[in-house]
Amino acid sequence: MMKRNNPIISYYPGFTLIEFIVVISLFSFLFAFSFPSLTNLRKTLIGKTVVQKISSQMRIAKIEALNNRKTTKIVFDIAHNKYIYTNSSGKSTHHPIPDEVILYRTNFPLNTLRFYSTGTPSSGGTITLRIGSNLKYVIITPVTGRVRISDKPPSN
Repeated sequence: MMKRNNPIISYYPGFTLIEFIVVISLFSFLFAFSFPSLTNLRKTLIGKTVVQKISSQMRIAKIEALNNRKTTKIVFDIAHNKYIYTNSSGKSTHHPIPDEVILYRTNFPLNTLRFYSTGTPSSGGTITLRIGSNLKYVIITPVTGRVRISDKPPSN
């Protein structure tokens, strides 16, 4: 016996317009509430990258001073939110800091850190960076020139 197709019941694969609008509305609603979290996450990630870049630049300056037996320096330009690295041959490169991060302050004399030919820094000190409402610290110890990153200010 053969089955006959019922012309009244038919099946159309896919979504109706109402289902599509409901799904899009739900995604829009979720995105609207997660957007502030995403912008904070972006700011935090950029901040971490900048802090790591500055600390790496300080380590490179120390190594270059040791290898070439000449002084290197980093000038932190707080007014223009950038730092300027001068290598052992005297060539300077400017490194602007993204707008999400503010070069807040340093306690180096004249905001300048030098590494002498022995690899020792001109002084120990701290660079303070503001990332949103948080502060990050890049700390360099005197004599050894060890560079570390901290969420807390150094104790004196």
